[in-house]
Amino acid sequence: MSIQTTAKSRVFIGNPNATIALLNEYEGEDWTEIKEVEDLGEWGAEGTEVTFLSLADGHVRRRKGSIDSGTVALIVGRDPSDPGQNKTRAAVEDWMPYSFKVVLNDKPTPTGENTVFYFRAPVMSARNSFGTADEITKTTFSLGIDGAILEVPAAPVVTMSPASGALAGASEGNAYSATVTASGGIGTVSYAVTAGTLPAGLTLNAATGAISGTPSAAGTSNFTITATYTGSGEAEGEYSIVVSA
Repeated sequence: MSIQTTAKSRVFIGNPNATIALLNEYEGEDWTEIKEVEDLGEWGAEGTEVTFLSLADGHVRRRKGSIDSGTVALIVGRDPSDPGQNKTRAAVEDWMPYSFKVVLNDKPTPTGENTVFYFRAPVMSARNSFGTADEITKTTFSLGIDGAILEVPAAPVVTMSPASGALAGASEGNAYSATVTASGGIGTVSYAVTAGTLPAGLTLNAATGAISGTPSAAGTSNFTITATYTGSGEAEGEYSIVVSA
């Protein structure tokens, strides 16, 4: 995966919530985008250095204390008609932390997913910068991150085809062929049966996803095929094959 710029990143504000922390909670939020963002600032976890000087040997001991996730100095071109900016402005008068989402533009494949950061933060201030006649009026929102930052890294989205379900039926004693394929990952893909078993007499080609052979017994077989890419990306599908006598 290559490095990326911050261009086309997006910022969203949710609702006041002092306890939100889990991914499913953030994903269930009602988000409003904050438009005209110019600068996302600099923020991230930093440990507090704690020192102790030992008289016995004259050396300083260092330990890591509390973790500070930082303060976001979010700079926007001031737009009084933007719902996201207005919601963030109004939050300055609220003592509760709000949920925030930052989405980067760094998906590793065209069908992949971008990195997403989630955190809660009280809006500490909304300071306007007016400047001279030839400057854009801006607002800097100070978001004091409350607790840990939750990061969902950018990743490819792998799709299995066909999707989970029944594959073509087979007949005992007759040659059979079906193929399961994956797309969307990075690198070379390989296939494996990771749960259940194929019908007796059939095998899975690890390189192509082809299921072939001659079934030797009637019945229904349920199994899971997992596709794994050498670079990045994995998906699985649950399938079944009915072998008739």
